Amino acid sequence: MSTNKQLLVINEHRLLGLMLFSLLAATHLSDSNTIAQSFLIAHFGFFLLWQPVVKKESSFNAKQLAILSVLIFTFIYWFNPWLNVFWSLLLLTLLTGRIFARGLARAAYGFAVIILFLELILNTTPQLFHLAALSSSIQSTFSTALLLLPLTLLFIPVTDDTTKQVDFIRGFLVVLLVIFLSMSSVLISLTTQQVYLESLATSVFILSLFLLVTAFLWAPRAGFSGLAQLWEKYILDIGGPFEQWITHVATLEKNTSLRSENFLSASLRYLMQQHWVCGITWKTLSDAGTEGEISSYQVKINDEELQLTLYAYTPVGPSLMLHAKLLLSVLTFYYRAKLQEQQLIKQAHMQAIYETGSKLTHDMKNILQSTQTMTQIINDNDSEMQEIIDVLKKQMPLLTERLNLTLEKLRAPHNTDLVTKSLTGSLLQWWNQLQSRYTGRHIEFTSQTIHDTEIPIDIFTTV
Repeated sequence: MSTNKQLLVINEHRLLGLMLFSLLAATHLSDSNTIAQSFLIAHFGFFLLWQPVVKKESSFNAKQLAILSVLIFTFIYWFNPWLNVFWSLLLLTLLTGRIFARGLARAAYGFAVIILFLELILNTTPQLFHLAALSSSIQSTFSTALLLLPLTLLFIPVTDDTTKQVDFIRGFLVVLLVIFLSMSSVLISLTTQQVYLESLATSVFILSLFLLVTAFLWAPRAGFSGLAQLWEKYILDIGGPFEQWITHVATLEKNTSLRSENFLSASLRYLMQQHWVCGITWKTLSDAGTEGEISSYQVKINDEELQLTLYAYTPVGPSLMLHAKLLLSVLTFYYRAKLQEQQLIKQAHMQAIYETGSKLTHDMKNILQSTQTMTQIINDNDSEMQEIIDVLKKQMPLLTERLNLTLEKLRAPHNTDLVTKSLTGSLLQWWNQLQSRYTGRHIEFTSQTIHDTEIPIDIFTTV
C-alpha cells in the first residue's frame, strides 16, 4: 500500500467527520453565500479524499478533471435546498452501504448516518415545505448541536485498514425508506393540518408496521415459502423459470426418436416464449436458421457443434447476460448429448448388422457342410439304402430347424435379441444327438462327463 493511500485510510473517520461538518456548515450558514460556497468547496475536497467508489490510487486525466470541476462548481454556484436534498440522499446511500462494517468503523458510519438522517428529517424536509418541525427556541440549539456532532468522528480511530466495498443495493433501499418517511410525513401534515412531529410519528408507526409484516413474511412459515425464497428465485430466474427450462430440454433429450435438428428447433421455440427474447439465430455443421427478430442487443455462445446468438428487446445487463449464457449453455450441452446419442445408435445398428452377417455366414457354412456330408453318404456305394434312409431321417429335421432359424434372422436383421440369443439345453442330450447324427460313419465317441449341465446349444452346434 502506498504512503498516500495509507495516510487516507488511517484518517478515514476524520475525513468523514470534516466532510459532514462542512456540508452542515454550508447549509446552516447559507445567509452568507461566500461563506456557504467556501464550506462547499471544502466539503467536496474532503469528499474526494474520502469517497469509497473510485480507488484511492487512481488518477484522473485532463478530460475527467475538467468534467468533474464543471459539475462541482455548477453545484456550488446553483446550490439550493433541493440540490442539498439530492446530494444528502446520495451521501446517505454511500454511508448506509458502509454501515455493515465491523468494530469502530461500524459505530463511526452508524453515527454519521444518524447525523445525516436527523438533518434530512428535522431540518431540510420541513424547510422545503415551509413546515415547523421544532420550536424556534429548540431549533437553534438543535442545529448547533447537530453541526458539532460530526466533529466527534475526529476522535474515533481506524482499527481496520483493509479496503471495503460499498453495498449500493442496501444503501439504496435505506434511502427509499427515508424518502417514504419524509414524504409521508409532509403529506400527512399538509392534508390533515397536523403538526409535523405528529405526522412524523404517524409515518414512523406505519413504516414500522410495514417492516414488521415484511419480516414476518420473509421467513417460511405455515406452508408459505416466504418472501426470501420468492425473491431469491426471482433473482436467479430473471423472469425465466430455469427449472422449467431444464425440465423441458431434458424431456426432449430423452425422446430417442427425436432427431437433433428437431430437438434444437423445439428447444428454441420454447426459449422464444421468454418475454425478454425477441429472436435467436443458430448455426450447426449442416444447417443454419433464425427464429424471431434480430436486434442490436445480443448474447453469443460458440461451440464446436452449435453456435447460438440470442437477441433481446432491451440492453442486456450483467445479471441477464449470465442468465442468458447459462440457458444457452444448457441447450448446447443437451444438443451435444443428442448428437452423441444418435452416433451411438448408428454404431449399435452397424454393430448389429456386422454381428448378424457374421453369424449368418457361419450358419450357412455349417448348413453347407451338413448338406455336403449327407450328399457323400448318398453317393457312397458301400452304404445300404436302409442305412442311408436312417441317416437322412435323423439329419433332415436338424437341418430344417437350422434353416428356419437362419431364415428368421434374415427376415428380422434388426432384432438383436434373435441374433444374439443362444438356446440352452442339456449337455448329455446334445452329446447323444451328436452321436446319433454320426451313426454309421465309423466314428468312435468317448466321454468322461458324469454330471449333466446346461450349455448353449446354438454355439456347440455351429462350432
